[in-house]
This record gives sequence, C-alpha cells and structure tokens, in this order.
Amino acid sequence: MTTEPKPKFYGWTIITMLFISYSATTISTNSLPFFFPELMKEFGWKHAQVVQPASFYFIYIAVFSPIIGFLLTRFSPKLLMLCGMLLSLGCTLSFALMQSYLHLHLIYLVFSMAITMCGLLSCMVIISNWFQKKRGLATGIFLVGSSAGNIIFPQMAAYLTPLYGWRTAAIGIAMLGAAMSFIPWLFIKNTPQEMGQNIDGELKNEKQEVRSVESNANVFSVIQLFKTPVFYLLLFITAAFWFCGFGVLQNLRLYLTDYGFSIKQAANIAGLFSVFSIIGKVSFGYLSDKFDKMNILLLATVGLICGILSLKMVSVNTNFAYLYAVCYGVGYSGAFAMIQLTVAEMYKGEAFKKTLGIVNSFDSIGGFAGVALMGYLRTQDGNYNTAMSVLLSVCVGAFVLAILLRQVRRARLASY
Repeated sequence: MTTEPKPKFYGWTIITMLFISYSATTISTNSLPFFFPELMKEFGWKHAQVVQPASFYFIYIAVFSPIIGFLLTRFSPKLLMLCGMLLSLGCTLSFALMQSYLHLHLIYLVFSMAITMCGLLSCMVIISNWFQKKRGLATGIFLVGSSAGNIIFPQMAAYLTPLYGWRTAAIGIAMLGAAMSFIPWLFIKNTPQEMGQNIDGELKNEKQEVRSVESNANVFSVIQLFKTPVFYLLLFITAAFWFCGFGVLQNLRLYLTDYGFSIKQAANIAGLFSVFSIIGKVSFGYLSDKFDKMNILLLATVGLICGILSLKMVSVNTNFAYLYAVCYGVGYSGAFAMIQLTVAEMYKGEAFKKTLGIVNSFDSIGGFAGVALMGYLRTQDGNYNTAMSVLLSVCVGAFVLAILLRQVRRARLASY
C-alpha cells in the first residue's frame, strides 16, 4: 500500500506574495519624506510644516487601527487589502498633482486608511491563519518587505527627481507600487483551507493536535486586556519604538541635509538601513522561534540605542551615519518584528485581531509624537540636537520597560 505524497505547503508562497505587496506600503512612510526638501523649496514651507501632515498620519492610523481590527472579524483580510491598495494608488497619484498644504494633509489622511487596510493588520491575520510552528520566521520574512520597499522607492526617487522633477518621480513610484501590490494580491489566500491544506501544512490528524494546543492557550477578551499590567507595558513599549523609529525615519533626509548630505547619499544610507533591516527581521524572527521572545526584544532595543547614539555622533564625523544605518536597521526591525510576534503569542483567536488593532493604534500615537516633536524641536532650536537626546531617553526607557514586561510575563505564566 502506497501513501499519497504530502502536497507542497502553499504557506511560503503566501509569505512571498505578502512580502512583495507589503513592500509597496512603504511609499507613504519611507518614500514621500524624500520629497520634503523639494516641497519646502517649491512651496516655502518650514521644517515643522512639512513634517506635520506625516505626524498626523500616525494619529489617523491610531483612529483607524481598532476599526480595521474589528472589521477583520467581519470581512476577509484579502478584501480589506484590495480596498487599501486602491486607496494607496490614488493617494500617490494625487501627491504628484499636489498644489496646496491642505491637499498634503488630505493625502496623508487617506493614506493612513489605506495602509491600515492593506498593511500590517490584514497581513498578520493571514500569516497567523497559515503558520503556528514557524510563525516567527514567516513574520520576519514578511516584514522584510518594508525594508525592500525602503531600498527600492527612495533609490527610484533619488534617480528620477534630478532628471524629471519630483512630480514625475512620484508618478513613477505610484505605477511601480501598483504593480507590486495588485499582482501578488491575486495569489493570496486568506486561510489554508482555501487551498485544501491546514495550518503549517499539517495533515488532518496533525491539525487536530495543533488545535488542542491552541485551545489550551490563554485567550483574552478585549475587556480583559485592559485589566492586565502586561498589556499596558506592551502598549508603552511599542509606542516608544514607533516614537523613536518613525521620528528618525520621517526626519532623516532633513537631518542629513543639515550636515551636507546629498539626496543620493541620503538614499544610500536609507538603503543600507534597509539592508540591515532585512537581516534584523529574518534573524530575529528565526531566533524568536528558538528562544524567549522577551530576551530577543531586549537585544533589539540595544540595537536601537546604539543607532541613536551613532546618529548623534554625525556632528563629529559624518561616517557615523553609516554606523547608524547598521545598528538602527537591525535594532528597529528586530523590535518591530518582536512586538508583532509577542502579540500573536499572547493573544489568540478573534481577540488577536482586535488586540493587534489596539496595539497598532498605540504604535501610531507614538509615531505621531516622535515625528511632530522632532520637527518642532528642529524649528525651535535650528538643529536636531535636543530632538536626538529626547529620542535616546525614550529608547532607554523602552529598554527598562521591556525588562519589566519580561518579569511580569514570567510571573503571569508561572501562575497558570
């Protein structure tokens, strides 16, 4: 009697498609800021003005994230992704036609809705549907998409802008982003059952074992979330990461311009950052499947601290900008991956979708505060010195809170 060969697991194809699609979502967060100096020159805007819409962008995401988290319990993530992709394409094309400051604000408003629909929330739900045993590695590979996008789109902007102007460059980015969004979307499936498979590609009897393990996991309702100290620590830590991460990323081109870096040099540093982000996301995702996620989170936070220290030292030697790209690339990407995996590990089922929406909401509040405060301090002081000191303090605070989270989580697990 011959046994039927086990069909090839489609989950890794899903990760590849999500990876490509997710790379296009970086247009709003990592690519548009590369046009900020051109906007300042054409419209006469100040530093604080040009980054203000990007800072409010995170507030908008904070509002939309819990809503999308709820909608994910009613509609398929793939459907929400399609809606977000259509909005994202329209926003990028609209950016190329922008004529007023209000227009820029509206673009970021709609962009925030788009990325909430087609970005992290929907994709993480799909990944959780397909993976359990290797969820860390799968998530790490998926998150590399944002790093790949941060290499491709800024380099494209740096190449096209001097030749054709920033508006034409934005149209080119929109077309490439659309191709990288819609084509992979065609091959994405919400659940393994749609392909006649089970989670992790297991056979039927193996799937039942996975379900029994899952049923014994701690399952929290949204109301219960706010009654646990672990959840508050998680919210503060993730907000601190985004405060530092996006505070730097949205101001990086302006910061480097203060020290004489050209648009090409800035794009190269952003590219180096993204290369090491790839290393961080994959390696930290892999390590999270092997070791305690809290220890990996602490390691990533150390990378963040070293990155900010390096960026502060650019005033002494501009070569520190490249060291920043290495340390911050690994640290920020690792921290970002670990937050998603920690949420997926601690909160299961339908509560996971709503919980991730709430966590992403606090992410965005932190991002808003970081971007807005850095732009304000740059305008007030005439440099980024104070802003960098604030970022460093927040990052050290996140490290301390991560240690507390590890201790509280261990105590909680020991009680069961």
